[in-house]
Amino acid sequence: MLWVLLSLSSAFFSASMSAWLKKFFSDLSHYELVFCPLFYSMPLLVITYFFIPSPKLHPNFWYWLALLLPFQTVGFFCQMIAIHISPLSLTMPFLAFTPVFVVVTGAVFLHESLNVWGIAGILSIVVGAYVLHIDKKDKRLLAPIFVMFKNWGSILMFCAAFAYSFAAVFGKQAILYSSPTYFGMLFFIIFNGLTIIVLIFSGKIRLGIICKRYPKGLIAGCAMYGDIIAHSLGVSFAKVAYFVSLKRLNILISIFYASIFFQEKNLAIRSIGAIFMFAGAIVIVLFGSP
Repeated sequence: MLWVLLSLSSAFFSASMSAWLKKFFSDLSHYELVFCPLFYSMPLLVITYFFIPSPKLHPNFWYWLALLLPFQTVGFFCQMIAIHISPLSLTMPFLAFTPVFVVVTGAVFLHESLNVWGIAGILSIVVGAYVLHIDKKDKRLLAPIFVMFKNWGSILMFCAAFAYSFAAVFGKQAILYSSPTYFGMLFFIIFNGLTIIVLIFSGKIRLGIICKRYPKGLIAGCAMYGDIIAHSLGVSFAKVAYFVSLKRLNILISIFYASIFFQEKNLAIRSIGAIFMFAGAIVIVLFGSP
């Protein structure tokens, strides 16, 4: 059950990075917010790369890596901009749709089959995300869904969930032709490096301001680095849909951060949603694991 620990670790690091960036870098532009964790995680990725064994790469590795790159780019940009412009408790729950999409993408590209308990756990997580969006002042059944179409942050996070469902599957395929840690380091060195270069040459980054925020920026970079390590290892031990479902507990962690750092409201209703999500995670761990 090592994959469970890795998934929970990935959830913690990803939620912590989002909350940290929103707390201390919200005064920057969208592009600078995206740039910060990529820039500060880069040294850690490069150092780690030189200390891990290089496997013999199958030609298909580069095929899946090339497919993965655009989906990871879209997902990451959408997620960062979403947390920049909207409350965490309103946007992060939409990531619960990732495992729903992964059920389809995993079946098509990896030929993974899910048992009834696994699907039930995924649905419970999605229901929990729905409950998290319930507003006591709006009794309409579809009101939580309508929220998405009224808030650009929610729309962007929904797009991120869709993009990440492909990224998770393509990433696992690339891992099968290499190794988890090697893939994680190499891919994100390429992804971070290309994005950093493009953003710098676009003239949208005030590099001096980013460098002056070194201590806080390094924490954001370490959180991204931890997420990369935990995710790369975890998806090699479990079916993608299960791993991503449990990782979506980063939604609950984000709700906690939202209440502590940003004093967001409706916590009673969101706690009910949290119970649904925890129940879904427990079902996946106990009955739906590979």
